[in-house]
Amino acid sequence: MSELMKKENDQIMQNFLNRTFFSAWKLENKGKEKYANYDKLEVQINAACDLKCKYCYYAKYKKDLYPSDISKHSLILKNLDMLLLWLKENDLYPQLEIFSGEPFFQNIGFEVLEKLIDWNNKNECRAPIVVPTNYSFIFDEDKIERLEKLFEKSKERIFLSCSVDGKYCDENRPFINGKIRDDKYYDRMFEFSKKHNFGFHPMLYSENIELWKDNWLWFQDNFKKHGMMFDQIYLLEVRNVEWSSKQLNEFYKFIRFLINWSWNHVKDFVAPEKFPRFVFDKKLFNIFNMFATTSRGLGCSMQSAMQLRLGDLTTSVCHRAAYKQHNMWKFITDGEKITDIEAINYNLAIAAASFDFRNSPYCNYCSIRELCTGQCLGSMFETNGDPFMPIPTVCALEHAKVAGILDELKALGLSHHFYSWTSPLKQKSLKIYYKHLRGNLNEVQ
Repeated sequence: MSELMKKENDQIMQNFLNRTFFSAWKLENKGKEKYANYDKLEVQINAACDLKCKYCYYAKYKKDLYPSDISKHSLILKNLDMLLLWLKENDLYPQLEIFSGEPFFQNIGFEVLEKLIDWNNKNECRAPIVVPTNYSFIFDEDKIERLEKLFEKSKERIFLSCSVDGKYCDENRPFINGKIRDDKYYDRMFEFSKKHNFGFHPMLYSENIELWKDNWLWFQDNFKKHGMMFDQIYLLEVRNVEWSSKQLNEFYKFIRFLINWSWNHVKDFVAPEKFPRFVFDKKLFNIFNMFATTSRGLGCSMQSAMQLRLGDLTTSVCHRAAYKQHNMWKFITDGEKITDIEAINYNLAIAAASFDFRNSPYCNYCSIRELCTGQCLGSMFETNGDPFMPIPTVCALEHAKVAGILDELKALGLSHHFYSWTSPLKQKSLKIYYKHLRGNLNEVQ
């Protein structure tokens, strides 16, 4: 590449960032709808973890996603210092998020969090710092005490998202050292989350999906036992290739069960016609969002959070798709300060930001394209070698999800309330579903 072409590419990348993320991080633009999709900065620590989850991409591909040569703790901390200094010098104040294998089984996770807290406090940033964690720290009183001090220092502006799949399904997430989560562990986990009002985000994986009805009731029993709200839980299906027909059927049955449980839990104080508004105001379980509209082309955070790997100050499509060929740009340093931005693949950066999964192969003619929440770019790359090519078994998974929701709403007599509440495009998909896939249009007329 010629020097002139490189200079032009760098300028294109810089201009794109100035119009999107960097503008969104200016104080005068906070809260403006124009920049709503660009307000977050996700700093990725490393891929190290004390679990060996069956479905985890870090467990399988960490040498590619976060190579060992950029995982040295001193390097990561120095790069973070340079990043925070650069943000301050440029008057940029993003909403900060941490992503890692497991931040709190290693000292660096605490150190990164403390640096972010100090930076937030110094600059009076009001947004919480969000940290997904597998809660293995519950085994360690010293770590709990260390976190409590950080919560206090942050003025309670830390939000931990508990990544635990639940008593019936945690065998999908075994500890490397063989440690076992017993009832005492789970009680302490719920007590800690209750104390700080933290929520849970278990994953719906193909293995043991038939146990999820019991697992759901276990979560709800513990919420009640520990005085927590029933909706402090966010569900997300694992969009990997390995779903079998039998597992898809079990997933469908669980989704129907969940919709039924949700309505029966609230029907004594929520009128049927107000149920759609209730579930959206609550963002209930991340299940009913197929009825909501979004200004992004993907439902995940890939298009709303800059994904920055601290080890080399490089951005990629997302933490799951951070393979070498998906690097988009990086910060250039002189060893002490960030001095510039270098484009690696500005075409991919613009493509990823503007990508709408509804225009993908298969999706553009799919009957549920307006109801589906899309697939995972990293998973698609791992399966197909292309981050924009859908996986047929995951298509089947999303069809099962939509069918489970719509069939149960129909059985409960609630379909027309959701139909009248949602957008014209989604109404068209609902008509197609009930008329052509279920042979009855009465539910939405």
